[in-house]
Amino acid sequence: MSAHCCQHEHESDNSNSHHGRYRKVLWIALMINLTMFALEIASGVKANSVSLFADSLDFLGDAANYGISLWVLGMGLAMRAKASLL
Repeated sequence: MSAHCCQHEHESDNSNSHHGRYRKVLWIALMINLTMFALEIASGVKANSVSLFADSLDFLGDAANYGISLWVLGMGLAMRAKASLL
């Protein structure tokens, strides 16, 4: 009786559409972070500012995180768990 209340049989159909949305959002976030990284590196060189360099590395770290997320999104649960340790 409880199996019919939440439509469990459709979960596998929804997961593929969720992966597509997640990929799109992750790609957008990755591009924004890489763009901001490049802008802050250029601004840091022009202004000779160490704080801009430090902030640009934060954007690079975020971009790396999104890149890893995109890489493991299609993998199995065990590989995603191992990637989370990385």
